[in-house]
Amino acid sequence: MYVPSLEGIAPLISGFYSPPRFAVFTRGTGPPATCAAHETGMGYDAKCHPFALCSQTARTGGTAGSRPEPPGLPHSRNCIAMLEDHHLYKAAIEHSPIGIGLCAPKGRFLDVNRALCALTGHEAQALRARDLFDLCHPDYADRTRERVEALLAGEQDALSLETRFVRPDGSTVWVQADLALARAEAGDGQDGHLIVQVQDVTARRLALESLQASEQRLAYVLDGAGLGTFDWSMRVRHVSFNRRTAEMLGYAHDELSTDPQEWFAMVHPQDAVLSVRRIYRHLRGDADSFEVEQRLRNQEGQWVWMSARGRVTQRDALGIAVRVSGTLQDVTRRRAMLDQAHHLALHDPLTDLPNARLLRDRLFVAIQAARRAGSLVAVVFVDLDRFKPVNDEYGHGVGDLVLKATAMRLRSGLRASDTVARLGGDEFVAVLTHCQTRDDVEQTVERLIEQLQAPFRVEGHVLSMGVSAGVALYPSDGRDAQTLIRCADAAMYEVKRAGGNDFGFHASLNYERLMSMRQRGPDPDGGADGR
Repeated sequence: MYVPSLEGIAPLISGFYSPPRFAVFTRGTGPPATCAAHETGMGYDAKCHPFALCSQTARTGGTAGSRPEPPGLPHSRNCIAMLEDHHLYKAAIEHSPIGIGLCAPKGRFLDVNRALCALTGHEAQALRARDLFDLCHPDYADRTRERVEALLAGEQDALSLETRFVRPDGSTVWVQADLALARAEAGDGQDGHLIVQVQDVTARRLALESLQASEQRLAYVLDGAGLGTFDWSMRVRHVSFNRRTAEMLGYAHDELSTDPQEWFAMVHPQDAVLSVRRIYRHLRGDADSFEVEQRLRNQEGQWVWMSARGRVTQRDALGIAVRVSGTLQDVTRRRAMLDQAHHLALHDPLTDLPNARLLRDRLFVAIQAARRAGSLVAVVFVDLDRFKPVNDEYGHGVGDLVLKATAMRLRSGLRASDTVARLGGDEFVAVLTHCQTRDDVEQTVERLIEQLQAPFRVEGHVLSMGVSAGVALYPSDGRDAQTLIRCADAAMYEVKRAGGNDFGFHASLNYERLMSMRQRGPDPDGGADGR
């Protein structure tokens, strides 16, 4: 098979009617054929090689010059038309913005266009003396040669690769080379030729390297900040995570599911509703982004607090979210610190009982529940008798242990729905809920007093102290927390004045009992204000 150069058949024709003779010069070794052209009153011959790809050939169904034609003007016009068509192909290749070359099987350039010369920095004549692999940077030459040889061996039909060319001035350029093999026809003994198209992709390559470097820097920042990432493709129902996300949950990177449904199934049931509500509020466009803190079950079955921040990064033509990206952070330690701070703000640091603030909150809730149920709430104000002398004699360390033991006895004597709080010093308050009658309250208070009257064994000391308690009832003694606590405190004060080591209801309900206690003797702590 004859394989033409880029020029192929290069006619030197200045016009259809002049000069009186025309010649066709070609490259290659194909056999010449005779084309006859006649002008009015004048006949002449021209020599030309056959060439396979020609628009006129395609129209006539044969090969140009493949058989002799009788002399005549129609054949002359056909031959010239074929040559003019080839001029168009030649011009298209020569002026193409893409570098195009024709190479021998070993890679040597047979012909090149202007764009390839400009890209490589070589003149056409210089390029024809080199091969494709001479242009490659030494780091890429062997790899390029291996892939081209695989193409020539028939392992693939075409080849596309990126490599680096070295220009004469020493500069380098990244190129994308697309190669195809023009195979010889069977039995002609000719090897195939390589058709090469080359494009400068330096800018694209540099942009890609810059993007990769930026992504790497971002990965370093995220890793340094302990942040995981997620990318949720909603239409394909796929979510991808970085390695840090898997590590925070105790998984290997390839073990973490990419199914969004399985991800949401890992969320604690108490957090799931709020999380979904905030996410979909953002998906609807009602918020610029979303942020949720939720507990996720890790591989060991433990709950890990995670903060998720994200936003829609892609919407379709209708404005529907199709992609969501964001970050994940393990905030378990921070949540534990916040929970501890919140606990300390509402609890007594010595006994870990609720403090006055939490007491008022719980009493308010108990009053609301009792109002709806039509039941009673009892507030019991408790004060230890003769605690001050014990504290002075044995020291604050022993006194603190006595207070802790008192707190434990109070807690053990009440139901889980009841509340025991420490206001300070040796003063405690119990809130009894779901009480039906005053007798129920009295029985519970008597049991508490008996438990507290038992001796305390602290650091080798046996300490006996009495207990004074006052009781106020909702709704008869008050309808708000402050009033009930004040009434219970007043009742306890009257018990102390009457001798202590007993309990009494608020004076408005039990004048007789309080008067009887007053006749027993002075305040056991000494003085009217001994507590």
